[in-house]
Amino acid sequence: MIYFLTKKMLHQSLLLRWVMLLWLGMAQTLVFAGDEISIAVVNVAYLIKNAPEAELASQALKADFLPKEKALQKKQEHIRQLEAERDQNKSTWSAEKVRQADRQIRALERERTRALEDFREELRFARDSALDDVQKSVFQAIEEVRKQKNIDIVIQEYVAASQRVNVTDEVLEYLRAQLTLKQSGRSKQHNKKEK
Repeated sequence: MIYFLTKKMLHQSLLLRWVMLLWLGMAQTLVFAGDEISIAVVNVAYLIKNAPEAELASQALKADFLPKEKALQKKQEHIRQLEAERDQNKSTWSAEKVRQADRQIRALERERTRALEDFREELRFARDSALDDVQKSVFQAIEEVRKQKNIDIVIQEYVAASQRVNVTDEVLEYLRAQLTLKQSGRSKQHNKKEK
């Protein structure tokens, strides 16, 4: 199989090699000067998925939106009941009563559709907001662990790395410890308010 490299691809490849050589040369110069550079890697996607704040946010979203979802389901069931009643009684009802039932069903369907769109928009906004909060927490934790371990560079996207430079588990432990501290602080404040 023959591969054809376009001028752009060849240029990008050469540019990437040049940047890597330049970076390695600078890193080598720094090491020779007595300054060692410490590099670590972190799996941000794993942290966001497994952060304790993510689980709390998920539970809060369920608590907030489950009642609304059930209300929408009840509206849908009510519409189905009205449709079934209309279909069952169509032969005995007057034409006017059938038209009224049709209008009522269409109005309820429009109302439910609008409510469903509003629900989805609110849920999407709440999810995005919760994800944003979790991401901020994760990035703050990465920065704190970086400072504690005196790491110069933390890389989040990598192909492979040894466990020796992977600080993902340490960041996750930091997040858990921070959540425990927050929760213990809240419970102390709650106990003071009750007294």
